[in-house]
Amino acid sequence: MADRPGPEFLLLRAARQANILPLTSVCNLRCLFCSHRQNPPDLEVFRIPHRTPGQVAALLPYLDSRRSVVIGESVTRIIEGEPFTHPEIFDMLALVRRGFPGTEMRITTNGSLLDARAVVSLAALRPVEVCLSLNSADPAVRRRLMGDPQPEQAVAAVRLLAEAGIPFHGSVVAMPHVTGWGDLEVTLRYLAQNGARTIRVFLPGWTRHARCGRPFRARLARQIRRFVARWRRRNPVPVVVEPPAVDGLQPEVAGVIRDSPAWEAGLRAGDVLLAVDGLPVPTRVAAFRAAAKAAHPELTVAREGRVFRTRLAKGADQPSGLVMEYDLDPGVISWVERVTAARRARRALLLTGFGAAAVLARGLETLYRGAAEVRVLAAPNRFFGGNITAAGLLTVSDMERALADFFASRPQWRPEAVLLPARAFDGLGRDLLGRHFLELADRFGVEAAVPEDCAAG
Repeated sequence: MADRPGPEFLLLRAARQANILPLTSVCNLRCLFCSHRQNPPDLEVFRIPHRTPGQVAALLPYLDSRRSVVIGESVTRIIEGEPFTHPEIFDMLALVRRGFPGTEMRITTNGSLLDARAVVSLAALRPVEVCLSLNSADPAVRRRLMGDPQPEQAVAAVRLLAEAGIPFHGSVVAMPHVTGWGDLEVTLRYLAQNGARTIRVFLPGWTRHARCGRPFRARLARQIRRFVARWRRRNPVPVVVEPPAVDGLQPEVAGVIRDSPAWEAGLRAGDVLLAVDGLPVPTRVAAFRAAAKAAHPELTVAREGRVFRTRLAKGADQPSGLVMEYDLDPGVISWVERVTAARRARRALLLTGFGAAAVLARGLETLYRGAAEVRVLAAPNRFFGGNITAAGLLTVSDMERALADFFASRPQWRPEAVLLPARAFDGLGRDLLGRHFLELADRFGVEAAVPEDCAAG
């Protein structure tokens, strides 16, 4: 089994794979919906103190200057904090700017420390883009949701960013059962009227360890999605719900950012992309990436029964302005084909969480060209419980139980390979409790595989 990786290993991996530069795990608020307060015990997660200039400088060579440098988010086991709590935050940002003069910095913040002086300092570091977790435009409601002692500051920060010409995106954790539907409506309108380029509406997750019991019922998720769908029809600012609930792989546009290449080309929400530069795009992910990668791409578009072509005035690897919900990376299906062929498997299971099972099944149905028979197995997130359905939060014990149940109920259908989600494992193949994915191979006598970015240690 692999040794336990420390935080420096995970920080390096975040920089190399996701262009993420964590600065601190310190947070100055206590949100009702904070996932870290609901974590079960024994998780292998890490908190880092404020990083020193030397530590930040050591990671810069692993960042890609062609991609936005992301600050304030985490896709690793490093708990993300509020970047503006760092006492040397602007020295750190200046360090990044010196290393990457023309690279955009994308900073996620709760806005509580974004006063006029901070916004002026940010403007001097352009290109900068801000992702602002506002959650409520009503200071009293924000104080209740987030424990913010000065909620007026974050509300005012929306206008300050707009006045400074700093592009920003808004986000809201939707809790209408706590705040009321009117607060959600007012908050979306406030962000839109003050120039938010896009707005993300998050459905709050809860685990069996949530201290406030069951704060979010399943029917609320459906109601929120319907609410956002109605809001979209009345407002031009793109709003998406996360996690998405797509029911197919058709590359439908969720929205278009104002004054972007897609906006200038006349695209709008509801359009379906059929091809980019004449090549068919089978999923939203494929369409979004192809449009972003190409220089001056020609898009073939379906709208209300007619098909037309339009060209985006943009350079290679520049944003298109299209906003699309995440569905399926076709590379996953290609990986399934390669692994099953390499192992000469006649049958294989593709194990995932309930959140991704439907789109993976549709992807196999429409894109898979391999010889093996492949079935999708959705594993419940029993370890976390609650409403968690993410493949990235599955543990080896969750997978064991799902596989045991599957083999017991279908003894005549025995796969030679089980294909596992990379997001459930660190770079050494270990889950959130430190168990290695190869334990599944040992127990069930099958080949176990994860995508190439998560090899066995």
